[in-house]
Amino acid sequence: MAAFSLQEPAWLERRFLPIGLGILVLAAALRVPELGLNPFHHDEGINGFFETNLLTKGEYRYDPANYHGPALYYLALIPGILLGLTTEAMRLVPVLAGIGAVALVLPFRRYLGSVAVLVGAALLALSPGMVYVSRYFIHEMPLVAFTLGLLVFALRYRETGRSAYLYTGAASAALMFTTKETAIITIAVLAIAAWLSGVYMTLRSPAGAGWLPAAARSGSSREVRTEAGAPIPQSIWVDGIEYRPATTGGSARPIPPARGAGSTRGSGRPDAGGFGGDRPAIGDLIGPAVVFAAIWVVLFSSFFSNPKGLTDSLASFAFWSSTASQTQVHPVYRYLEWMARGDTAILALGVVGGLLVAFRPRDRMSAFVGLWAAGITAAYSIPQYKTPWITVNMLVPLALLGGILVRELAIRASVRVAAPVLLAVALGASCYQAFNLNYVHYDDETYPYVYVHTTREAVAMIAEIHADEAKVGLAADGSGTAFFSPDYWPMPWYLPKAEYWAQIYEPPILEQKRPMVVIRVDQEAQLSADFKAAYVRRAEYLLRPGVRLVLFLRRDAFGL
Repeated sequence: MAAFSLQEPAWLERRFLPIGLGILVLAAALRVPELGLNPFHHDEGINGFFETNLLTKGEYRYDPANYHGPALYYLALIPGILLGLTTEAMRLVPVLAGIGAVALVLPFRRYLGSVAVLVGAALLALSPGMVYVSRYFIHEMPLVAFTLGLLVFALRYRETGRSAYLYTGAASAALMFTTKETAIITIAVLAIAAWLSGVYMTLRSPAGAGWLPAAARSGSSREVRTEAGAPIPQSIWVDGIEYRPATTGGSARPIPPARGAGSTRGSGRPDAGGFGGDRPAIGDLIGPAVVFAAIWVVLFSSFFSNPKGLTDSLASFAFWSSTASQTQVHPVYRYLEWMARGDTAILALGVVGGLLVAFRPRDRMSAFVGLWAAGITAAYSIPQYKTPWITVNMLVPLALLGGILVRELAIRASVRVAAPVLLAVALGASCYQAFNLNYVHYDDETYPYVYVHTTREAVAMIAEIHADEAKVGLAADGSGTAFFSPDYWPMPWYLPKAEYWAQIYEPPILEQKRPMVVIRVDQEAQLSADFKAAYVRRAEYLLRPGVRLVLFLRRDAFGL
């Protein structure tokens, strides 16, 4: 097999940075506007409750039985302090994580080329699922961003041998685990994919067994051409140092970049190739291990106020492995179905790109991405427990595979014209789907990724309660409302001063003469004659699919 050489146009190499920045602007444009449009999901309401206690009382205790890690809440303190406990402020953390995930694809340029990473980043920027989950105050998008951070730092350490990348990689890994316990699945998949990719490429083509393209490892130049057709050596590796051209007045001279020069630790080469290459010495791992442990201990112990959080953090793995098959049960193909309907472009391009790297891999990194995509999809699909937001873990490697496919089309003269056409169709379809899902049908369960979501009818109920509170001289905080329904989340986020009961409990409500009462529609038969005499049925609202709530107003309070 021919050695992989990045035969990419000179104009793309020169404009990589502005194009990358443009993609990030596009990612922000889809994620940031109207963050309060979509009402809080049930899970967001619970996360908001934890955040409220942390910000107002300084209280947070990790609970492995039902909830994920503490990193999200401590990160959300910053926008919470600066902007207040608002829906928009809470969702800023996942929004920034979503934009950061797109940005962290760009450093893979050194391993996959400009075309592949720009296409992959653009697909993620416009992905309906990535945008939707980025606008949720839940743990999944920070987990994805920290995963990409770990990969980037690990690759940079392996290439340069700089110990700083061990520290940043350790911090990324610690933040993964303190964000969500499923980080262990991601770590296992990445480790297996890294090993298998080396084995696979060594068996197929020893020249392609390194992480960097063969041209970058061997000392040959990556050749591109000017718009006039003249060849320009884009970079040359000599003794582990990359020399790039500086073009002035039509001439080019190689200059050594500052980064990577003079590295003497780790492999000492731009890429060690093979299965593993030289590994860091045990002494080099002590500092990063301390960083990892410090982040773990500080966050899980709630800054040393809850020592039990450390043992609970380990118990969480056993708990989630035993309960994963008891709730949210779906067939093995459900994630593929959600992505086929919700992220058609990424799944289609990713599958074809995956088949390409499986049968004709050019380099180890492409093989690794393919194994990553297949492994993470299988790891999450085999258990019965499934929720749509987990798909973002699969969309990232699938988008990179889509970029590899477009790259392969672009460097083949016979099919080169298909690359921009295919890319335009894919990005156009994704953009349409992303806007439609996130700004029009955000609470419509017939759309993929919308899952037991709070409806806009619930927002109308909140508005009605606030209006009724104003009529009786109460603050717009739910202080005049009691909920009897066992289903009420995320109402405590919007109505923090309301009373919440899991069942009908009339005596104190009748004695206190609460102006408003909310019950679930199937509880109406349990209401006493005294309650019906004191309250009048105002309206019925859909909280989320399968849960309808009824609002009652006290007759004497509203003159009814």
